[in-house]
Amino acid sequence: MPNPSAAVVHQPRVAHFDGAAVLADSGRWARAYERVHAADLGLIDHGDPPITERLPRHATRPGFGLAGALGGAGEVAGFLYGYALPEDSLWWEGLTPDPGPKFTREHPGRTVGICEILVAAEWRRSRIAHTLFGAFVAGRAEERAAGLVAADNAPMLAGTRSTASKPSGGWSRIPAGGPM
Repeated sequence: MPNPSAAVVHQPRVAHFDGAAVLADSGRWARAYERVHAADLGLIDHGDPPITERLPRHATRPGFGLAGALGGAGEVAGFLYGYALPEDSLWWEGLTPDPGPKFTREHPGRTVGICEILVAAEWRRSRIAHTLFGAFVAGRAEERAAGLVAADNAPMLAGTRSTASKPSGGWSRIPAGGPM
């Protein structure tokens, strides 16, 4: 595995995968997720349902895409995935304060929901998450992208400050399986 503290660090290459490609090898992405979140798999937002069920279900949704950062040997350094939110999306359910229907009403081409973004420990602090986000949204036609970030996820919250993102509210409790 690459060592980011080494004198020369080679950035991984970013590749795009559609739902069919992810379904064909969903175990690869699930194993990367489970390595990154090993200590958190018992928490409701990481284990109910488990990524081995959640990822294949999401991969079948219209507009699904995954941007993967792959090291020189093809190892998963990180990935981001999401899909187009449908008109009947529950994504915004429970958001407080309620931003109103002008903000939450979905239509085709309005919002891509970012479901997961992660970077393996040995690749952190190398801007891979930022690169994945940029690569993912650059290939999207939606008006906006939305992601749910836990209020105590300091690294992710700090990273979003360098983008055009802004907080829209919060949840007192995210329901099992998330708002998807």
